[in-house]
Amino acid sequence: MLAEIAHRGDPENAGGARGLPGAALGCNRLAIVDRESAIQPMTDSTGTLWVAFNGEIYNHAALRRELRRLGHTVRTGSDTEILLHGYREWGRDLPARLDGMFAFVVYDVARRSYLAARDRFGVKPLYRATDGDAEYFASEMKCFLPFGLTPESFPAGHWTDGRTTVRYHEEPERPPAGTDRSLVAEFGHLLDEAVRKRVDTDLPIGVIYSGGLDSASVLALAARHHPDVTAISVGFPGSSDLAFAVRSCAELGIRHVVRHLSLDGLVRDLPKRVREAETFETVDIMDASVMAPAFETAAELGLKVALVGDGSDELLAGYDLFREHPDPVELMRYRVGNLHRTDLQRVDRVAMHRTVEARVPFLDRDLADFAWRLPMDVKYRDGTEKWILREAMAGVLPPYLARRPKIRMPEGTGLLYQLLEHVKGQWPHRAPGRHPELRRRIGLDQPDAAYLLELYLEHGYPLPRSRHKRPGWDFAPHGYFAFPGAGAR
Repeated sequence: MLAEIAHRGDPENAGGARGLPGAALGCNRLAIVDRESAIQPMTDSTGTLWVAFNGEIYNHAALRRELRRLGHTVRTGSDTEILLHGYREWGRDLPARLDGMFAFVVYDVARRSYLAARDRFGVKPLYRATDGDAEYFASEMKCFLPFGLTPESFPAGHWTDGRTTVRYHEEPERPPAGTDRSLVAEFGHLLDEAVRKRVDTDLPIGVIYSGGLDSASVLALAARHHPDVTAISVGFPGSSDLAFAVRSCAELGIRHVVRHLSLDGLVRDLPKRVREAETFETVDIMDASVMAPAFETAAELGLKVALVGDGSDELLAGYDLFREHPDPVELMRYRVGNLHRTDLQRVDRVAMHRTVEARVPFLDRDLADFAWRLPMDVKYRDGTEKWILREAMAGVLPPYLARRPKIRMPEGTGLLYQLLEHVKGQWPHRAPGRHPELRRRIGLDQPDAAYLLELYLEHGYPLPRSRHKRPGWDFAPHGYFAFPGAGAR
């Protein structure tokens, strides 16, 4: 299983495994926190508790201090060890205490029991399968394929002990009190803190930078809190994203690396992107195709950590669909709840396939709690999307960035319909393909969707039970996006 996801860890840390009575744990570790000591799988001083862990716990220092006050002897500065002591102290209440992105399994040798958990939004992936005799957990679906197992996505914000599966976090409902000014100030403070937590490392930091509001906010705040930040932008020559990104980095004095896209390269790599991303959804494959070169660039620069602007549009009504939807609050709940198998899955796969960890400040625990409860009129006001973010960043970003309208990635990068038209053109060579009844039943009968499903199934992935995206909720009802001046497809 580890061999299938060797890319998720440093070469020198790959294949760490431990056979135990009743279990086997393994990890391909990407060493970021306490790089010398936090070897995985890790055990406590008794040798009875073991953990395999993927992610980052941003409040590990505070939890370490609390555990030491409670009498625990914590040997390392790693966040991994906190899971062992935290489990011994708090048991199944541990996941709710964690501020971070994580998927882990703690195994108790003495009791032959375990606890598996995934972070609240599913920033870090976790899959589960069974063969009737044993349960299996892994970070990617491809781990299960050599063994003929059919994996299912473990739900975000849940834990399981094998007997029961429990949601450990409920979204807050009570709206925050305050004036517009106080809400903007609190939002700005929480976003600043979210970025600060994610750049709290001695390693250099990358920011995947489109020149749009979300990534510009992350970039400016990252540069405030870390001395070695590099912005990475991708696009076709002459694209609007690159124009904004180049201008702003020059003015802000931030190191900037630009990678130009080519249609030939995107077409050539399309089958690989489907295998990497583990999805058949057209929008996610288009976005993965554009973003993979950005993370390739990060890896070439020797970066292990890169921040992204994902999650903002879902929490803050950034998409045009929010203007048209009859219940924008319900749309927000759906979009945020669905991130773990759409945008977050795409970000994780294209980043970790290049051994880069993507961090998502807009899905910070405290920031997301606050944004979730905000009234819709501070998110979308007078025709302006993400109003509260724009106001919070007005004194941080130059006006041309703080006021730049939302532009979809294919438009901003100059991709438009180029790759989509190629994908559609491949279907006549494959039709009627496999499982036409399934395609019709779950709504994958358009040429692009049918072709990408064929590629997905050719890689051995299991038949989907449903789509991961819904027309009218995730994209335009006709199946993709309309770009002004480019003609709808």
